[in-house]
Amino acid sequence: MLALRYRKSVPRYLLMRAGAKRIKSLETSRFSPLKLEEIPDPTLPTSEWVRVRPLLSGICGSDLGTLSSGNSPYFSPITSPPFVLGHEVVGVVAEDNGAFHAGERVVLEPALGCAVRSIEPPCRMCASGRYALCLNVAKGDISPGIQTGFCRDTGGGWCEGTLVAHPAQLHRVPDDVPDEAAVAVEPLACAVHAALKADPGPDETALVVGAGSVGLFVVAALENLTRAGRIICVAKHDRQRKEALRLGADEVVHPKDTYTTLPAMLGTEAYRPEIGKPVVMGGADKTFECVGAAGTMEDAVRLTRPDGQVVLVGMPSTRSCLDLTALWHKEVTLAGSYAYGIEEYGGEEIKSFQLALRLAPAVDLASLVGPRFRLTEYREAIAAARAAGREGHVKVVFDHRAVSYGPSAVS
Repeated sequence: MLALRYRKSVPRYLLMRAGAKRIKSLETSRFSPLKLEEIPDPTLPTSEWVRVRPLLSGICGSDLGTLSSGNSPYFSPITSPPFVLGHEVVGVVAEDNGAFHAGERVVLEPALGCAVRSIEPPCRMCASGRYALCLNVAKGDISPGIQTGFCRDTGGGWCEGTLVAHPAQLHRVPDDVPDEAAVAVEPLACAVHAALKADPGPDETALVVGAGSVGLFVVAALENLTRAGRIICVAKHDRQRKEALRLGADEVVHPKDTYTTLPAMLGTEAYRPEIGKPVVMGGADKTFECVGAAGTMEDAVRLTRPDGQVVLVGMPSTRSCLDLTALWHKEVTLAGSYAYGIEEYGGEEIKSFQLALRLAPAVDLASLVGPRFRLTEYREAIAAARAAGREGHVKVVFDHRAVSYGPSAVS
């Protein structure tokens, strides 16, 4: 099959880390760790696994961070290159299996926890329903990998062939959820988990810093799944501002107004130190940092009230440091929000993915997906994903449907 495979090496890692931020074409040049290759389809680890043919596969910020070496080396022992990238996937079952029938449309939940790895008894995180935080991601039936798309043995969505998935990873897609919505269910499920983790109440203000796909999906989850009294979003680009309002933000501010207009909106004041960013005495009750940059993480802490909460939703970069004095001084609670799991919602225990599938039609998730590219257009696709905010894109995807269903509807 034709696939985009990531082959890690120390020289390439260092070259990307040194130059990719300045020279974006390095990510898809002959020096890049990403190569378009003909490789075999992955084998089924056990007989219960399912072979899935991707229809659409998204390009995530974590994928871009992998290509540019911007991600932390923290992940190196719990991934297993070479691997085919792509963990945001809607596809069809390629052949009958005891749990699924050929042709069924499914969305992939990529976490590779104990159930997927045939580990019994499960670790305490998997047993509690927090399987994305599995303690055994380097053990079991398959190679190390926190998710499909970062594991040598599973394959990934950036291919014109198949990947393999455990039945526990697959969710049937309802008929009223088109492919273009289903491919974005994985990042929406991450936003669902983040929103419910903080769960702002009717007398609380939720501040969402960043309005890329992650930030917009957090706004949608807050509006539809929590009782947040007020939602403010910091959004830079025109489409981001419009979508944030459509998805439920009460007010939107530009990043340049972070320390001018926004403090007054939060009912507080900002004071200028001799050097550095302003000191904000009050702030939002719950702040969701959805960029992952050091500067916006520091902003999120500074813009949160004393004894408030900051949730880091965006994947952090390792390229710079940040001043956390406000975290200490204001006794702000800093929490991470990674992936998804089983949530308590409406008196029931339900997977984040199931809630995201329910939410998809209500927020017109399909309208946030595009442009679409063939796999052979990967250079253009990655460039489009890098420039998504500036160009008015929310979720850029690879469209594999032309491989099986005739000419591609590439936009």
